[in-house]
Amino acid sequence: MKLSGIDPQTLISFEMGNSDIDLICTYGKIALHCRREVPDYTIGLILKTISAVDNSATHETEILCDFDDIQNYQRMGYTLVSYGRHNGKYRVTFNVPFSSEKAVYSLTVAFFEELKREKTLKRDFYWSGKDHNIIQLFNELKKVDDWEIKEIKNKEI
Repeated sequence: MKLSGIDPQTLISFEMGNSDIDLICTYGKIALHCRREVPDYTIGLILKTISAVDNSATHETEILCDFDDIQNYQRMGYTLVSYGRHNGKYRVTFNVPFSSEKAVYSLTVAFFEELKREKTLKRDFYWSGKDHNIIQLFNELKKVDDWEIKEIKNKEI
């Protein structure tokens, strides 16, 4: 899996996407930016592809909810990190593991609902991706919705 423009272990960032979506990959993080509403299956495909490339990837999310709702999120595959009382509710931090199909599905639904409301979406995912993972991710996603390489930044050596 060779892709011109990536010099081994010198990558700063690799930006891919289409007219609606940017996905910026670094060795520790993937940043997703949807500039307008996209179909739920597109979001699901992106998250599922990230999971297939590196199922140790995670997303951390903070939710304001009632105490009784915490278990509902855990049933959706979210992992409780911390919680604290805030204005009569609970501010809860969850880790969403991409190793859980149920959690990825739940995250897809949450992202799609937010995108419908807000018309834009920016989220970060954490992974241990290396050059070959980034290339594999691009090769899988370029099969869908006219994805292309937008920009590759390498360290000056």
